Amino acid sequence: GGPPLCGFSGAEDEELELGPAELLQRDVVLSELRGCRVRLRGNANTLRMRDCRGCTVLCGPVSTSALVDGCSDCLLVLACQQLRSHRTRDCRFYVQVTSRAVIEDCTKISFAPYAWSYPGIERDFESSGLDRNRNNWNLVDDFDWLATDKPSPNWSLIPEQERISRW
Repeated sequence: GGPPLCGFSGAEDEELELGPAELLQRDVVLSELRGCRVRLRGNANTLRMRDCRGCTVLCGPVSTSALVDGCSDCLLVLACQQLRSHRTRDCRFYVQVTSRAVIEDCTKISFAPYAWSYPGIERDFESSGLDRNRNNWNLVDDFDWLATDKPSPNWSLIPEQERISRW
C-alpha cells in the first residue's frame, strides 16, 4: 500500500500533537475524537477526519487532499490541495486550498482564509508543493445545491470581525 498511517483515535479532552518527523508525507487519520485540540506541525500527504466532535485541529500543509466526514462542532485550520467534506455540520474551516472545496450532505459550514503559522511552516509549504499564492478558500462546490442563481444555504463565509487570528 501507500505511505504509513499515523494519527489519533478515540481520545477525549486531550491535547494531541504530531511534529514534522512523524508527519512527513504520511497519511494522517483522526477518528472518533471528542473535545480534543490537535496540532499537526509538518507536511502530511493526506488528512482524513472521521466522526470527530467539538475538536480544534490545527494542521500544516497537506500535499494532496483533506477529507472531513461525519464531524460536528469542530474548528479546522487546514492547508491542502483539495478539501472534501461529507455529512458534516456546525464546523468552521480556515483553509488554504489550491483547488476548490467540495461539500456534500453538510449544513452550517463556514469558511475563512488559513490563519495559522508556526516555526518551520514555510519549509513545510515548500515540501508540500502547495502554491501559497493560490487560495480558493471562498470557492465552495455544494453537491446538494445545484442552483446557480442562488448561493447554497449550507455554507457561508466567516465575517472578518469574527475570524480568529490567534491560536
